[in-house]
Amino acid sequence: MNEVQHKILSIFKAHLFYGIVLAFSLFFFFYKGFSYLVIGSYVPLILISAIMALFIFSSRKSEKSFRKTIGLWAILVIIWSSIRLLLGLVNQFIKPVPESHVAEQLGLFGSLFSLLFLFGAIYLWRYKNRLFEKKTDNCSSGYDSRGSWVSH
Repeated sequence: MNEVQHKILSIFKAHLFYGIVLAFSLFFFFYKGFSYLVIGSYVPLILISAIMALFIFSSRKSEKSFRKTIGLWAILVIIWSSIRLLLGLVNQFIKPVPESHVAEQLGLFGSLFSLLFLFGAIYLWRYKNRLFEKKTDNCSSGYDSRGSWVSH
């Protein structure tokens, strides 16, 4: 591990919930990729493997590139969950699909699952910048302990 990866790891140790949400979303899609590989489709596994490789390479490069990778991942999961929710609405109210697998994926539990991932991805997107903020203690100006504006 290089210095950047140690810094990223320490950030995730300090913000444990954020790391859990990110890891859960990645491992879920990795699991789904293997599930689809078993039934003969290798494309989902290739896609999630490419995303995970992007995470690994960006973690070696810089915090900024890792933050951008998190942003890309969050947008992809937002798109995925939104499409699933829209398909669930179409399936429920406009034209139901008779196949049980599709009905299960787009039914009540599938929609709740999509909402969970949608909220998780929004959380990842909203707090990615706060996670990697640089904290400075020696500001040239700001408020002192009494609440008065001070410029040094």
